[in-house]
Amino acid sequence: MRHTDHDLPADGASLRPRAFWRLVGRLEHETLEFKRSAHHLRDAIPAMAMSAGGAIVLGVTDERDLVGRPLDQETLDRITAAACECGVDVAVREITVGRVPLTIVLVPAIRDRIVTTPDGRLLRRIGSTNQPLRGDAVSRFVRARLVA
Repeated sequence: MRHTDHDLPADGASLRPRAFWRLVGRLEHETLEFKRSAHHLRDAIPAMAMSAGGAIVLGVTDERDLVGRPLDQETLDRITAAACECGVDVAVREITVGRVPLTIVLVPAIRDRIVTTPDGRLLRRIGSTNQPLRGDAVSRFVRARLVA
């Protein structure tokens, strides 16, 4: 399921937990990732940008517990730094689920250039993981982009 800006809650929205889970689903996939915090976005943002784009929901554990991640200065700074390091303009919004604040990072699909991690790796979202392209897969990926 491709999550777009239109099917996710608006900035400042308040949802009941059941409505939130019904809207986004509980399974991570190419266009949806859950993270507890904004500490590990350096791979997720470029991988999503080189795939179909998508949403990273901060404040959700791997067990799908809503632990919260408000859009405070530290969170915004971490998101902005990770996005800037790979040259991707992301959108950020805060929602409330029950009484738990969550931050959503909306990552656009980038089609007109190659986006790498700050250390130069080219990643793609495959299912719920960020996978590196290696060897001949890199050249096939770049050629496919030139044709499209």
